[in-house]
Amino acid sequence: PQQFVKLTANKQYFRGARALEEITYRYVPADSARDLAFQSGELDMIYGKQDQTWMDRMAKLPGVKVIAMEPGEESVLSLNITVKPLDDIRVRQAIAYAIDRKAIVAFKGAGSSREAVSVVPSGYLGTDEKAPLYPYDPAKAKALLAEAGYPNGLTIKTIHTTLTGMQTLIEAVQAQLKKVGINLDIELVEHATFHAQIRKDLSPIVHYQAARFPVADVYLTQFFDSASIVGTPTAVTNFSHCNVADAGIRAGPGGPDAAKQKALWKTAQEKIIKAVCGVPTYEQLQLWAWKDTLDLGYPIKGSLNLSPPVTEKAHFTK
Repeated sequence: PQQFVKLTANKQYFRGARALEEITYRYVPADSARDLAFQSGELDMIYGKQDQTWMDRMAKLPGVKVIAMEPGEESVLSLNITVKPLDDIRVRQAIAYAIDRKAIVAFKGAGSSREAVSVVPSGYLGTDEKAPLYPYDPAKAKALLAEAGYPNGLTIKTIHTTLTGMQTLIEAVQAQLKKVGINLDIELVEHATFHAQIRKDLSPIVHYQAARFPVADVYLTQFFDSASIVGTPTAVTNFSHCNVADAGIRAGPGGPDAAKQKALWKTAQEKIIKAVCGVPTYEQLQLWAWKDTLDLGYPIKGSLNLSPPVTEKAHFTK
């Protein structure tokens, strides 16, 4: 446990014997330790630190292949619309206007990330690729805070994971919110504790980064259907307590009319964005590196398990 998983080849595998006799998946949580083990030859493939600098550095190493692969994990700030001060839509709107998605992508790296387009990740069936997201407008954000009774700003708490890629994002968000007078008080906890606490509804703002099966229905149901609100018997990952789009979310999957499905999902996204249940920030692609002596046997584009699948075709060329 928490050290490694070792798999040995099945000689009776229905597509033929594997070229590799054994695969060991090692748990190495620290980015720097993973990189050192990879560069010293202990590892043949590694999950990368999720930022552009890691990708650029690895690409310069001799005998190394690097990829930013699909799917992109979307980072969304879920705002609990039932607690103060977030129960005031003007405060939620101020947060939305304070987020500069272009700056976030520039910070994370254009070669490994992209702007969020909606509360559903880009490329999914039913995503509104031109959803009416709030534009970056810090002056408007300050005006809304003053109108809501916070001319001198306010403080909002968030519980957040120490997972490196996600932590750098929330710190960038913290810096952007500070410019408009919002102090984001970040309580850092290790990743398992983070998941436990946000599911107990302990964080008014939840930064969650995820990819799902690429159909809008899955994302909308898990994150924005009121049946998925955390703390309820049917809880999934609705941290915002959003309930404005239930009808469209639930009607969307039904029936054979694909155009009607997409229209319902589009309307649901518009309602969620208007109510500021969640503020999309960016999408992080999956960064991996492996030795060029390892041939995976197929062209890598993406995988729903967020890593390059190792099939019976994988082999070493030398």
